[in-house]
Amino acid sequence: MTNKLLTVKEVGEILDLKPARVYELTREKKIPFVQIGERQYRYSEAALISWIENGGNQSSEPRTDEN
Repeated sequence: MTNKLLTVKEVGEILDLKPARVYELTREKKIPFVQIGERQYRYSEAALISWIENGGNQSSEPRTDEN
């Protein structure tokens, strides 16, 4: 199974965010990412979808109203 890696621009389009905000979330480690080299980032499509489904949390358990 291959896992597509997305660019900052593609993630921004999915989340309806500007690339600068995607970079900010990356620096704050609030969004799952893969670092390629010193200043290049890519985003796993599967991890991003899971992150969205969990309400923006990187934990494996889905977010509920009680969290």
